[in-house]
Amino acid sequence: MSDSKPIMYAFLKQAREIYEKAQQVNSRMEDNEEGIVESLESLFTQRENTIRQLETFMKQRNFRWSEEEHSIIEQLKEVDQKLQPLINGLHQSFFTQITRITQTKEISKKYGGAYQTVATAGSFIDKRN
Repeated sequence: MSDSKPIMYAFLKQAREIYEKAQQVNSRMEDNEEGIVESLESLFTQRENTIRQLETFMKQRNFRWSEEEHSIIEQLKEVDQKLQPLINGLHQSFFTQITRITQTKEISKKYGGAYQTVATAGSFIDKRN
């Protein structure tokens, strides 16, 4: 029996949790509940640690996946196929919103400069015809 089975099951569980959480994330950042994106990021960090653990097992001499682990791998592939379009969509929508925010900042700087130097002394002559 391989010691990697519990890690494989944890990896599958994390993949499913990421998929469930990714479905809850709205593509508009301001419409998301507070902390939902951060919790998704936390799940990805946990998944990264699990991948490192699996890599350690895979480097062992004569390492082979068991039939049960092959079954887990197939389930992981299915979850990943469903997850990939969700993550790509979120990435694209967040990138678009960040671009929009950057453009707004640039426009604000252009208009803000005109109002920075307000004359406090002198006179104003209103010419009306």
